[in-house]
Amino acid sequence: MSNRAARRLAVPAALALALGLTLTACADDDGGAPADTPATSAAEGTATDDATDDDTTDDMTSPSASAAPEHRTAAGLLAIATAEKKAGGTAYAIDDPDRDNTWEVDVATGTISVEVEVSADGTEVVRTQEDDLDADDRRALADATVSITRAIERTVAKSGGDLDDAELDEDDGRYHWSVTVLVDGVETDYRVGTQDGKVVQERDDD
Repeated sequence: MSNRAARRLAVPAALALALGLTLTACADDDGGAPADTPATSAAEGTATDDATDDDTTDDMTSPSASAAPEHRTAAGLLAIATAEKKAGGTAYAIDDPDRDNTWEVDVATGTISVEVEVSADGTEVVRTQEDDLDADDRRALADATVSITRAIERTVAKSGGDLDDAELDEDDGRYHWSVTVLVDGVETDYRVGTQDGKVVQERDDD
């Protein structure tokens, strides 16, 4: 074979080799695109999940952001604290805000009883009035280890009712806390020990 014929055969072979390399490179480039697609989809999926989580969090926190309902008992207990702070003594009676829309809280301070009228929400003192404190009441309060506040809390917890009124009471020479609560709108009386805090429902004598 002449050198000229050999060169003519070599040229097509070289072209074929070059064409084959080009096709392979194109195939590699085309194959890279689908590999990127799932990665992009996964990233988009993650963003969507995050948005869903944020929406769920908002839905869960929104109800808790609303103000809690104010209960009658809470207002009464706050009225006791307000009255005790004003008079500088120990509360031993509280009456609900009926006619004048104020809690009436009796506070013992030394030999004096201070009647403190407190706003219905329990936060503001409306007026005060002083009177003498009975000696027996003074002794009973001095001996008590359970406060009127604690007596109310125990009674409400046991009955599931709301505070109506409470006072230091005496029966046959023995003192106790007398607490009245409203259970489904019905007044129910309880007796609470000033020493042991035991709560007992009062029974009507028929």
